Amino acid sequence: LAIYEARVVSVRGPDYPSTHDITVFRGGTTDEDINDRDQNALYFQLEEGDKCVADSGYAGEPEKIVMTQDEHPKDFKEFLARCKNRQETFHWRLKAFNILGGRFRHGISVEHRMELHRMAVDVIVGVIQYDYENGHPPFDV
Repeated sequence: LAIYEARVVSVRGPDYPSTHDITVFRGGTTDEDINDRDQNALYFQLEEGDKCVADSGYAGEPEKIVMTQDEHPKDFKEFLARCKNRQETFHWRLKAFNILGGRFRHGISVEHRMELHRMAVDVIVGVIQYDYENGHPPFDV
């Protein structure tokens, strides 16, 4: 979710439940050669100097991710908290469609179910984006 705009920037998945957030962000593990990782991952989509605001689940990429640190000034910590809360509001909107809370039972194989689930999430994200653009944007940071 963009910080200063009512715009969904990136959606990934589905991934297996045990996949760590940072692995999804990077498009693979640090054990993999960087060229063998999923180049569609947000890690590769960020332009030089751009950063994401994230929680401690994304520790390990300080060049690309800003996380709250003890040494940050109070007003900056509050700004980061508002950014993360704004993102959680987006997640809440996704969850309101009941697409993330349980097992996705459509499809004939695991791969087919994941493909259909991705399509369903993409449609819901489109609905949320439409709602953002037509009178119900996320709160400002």
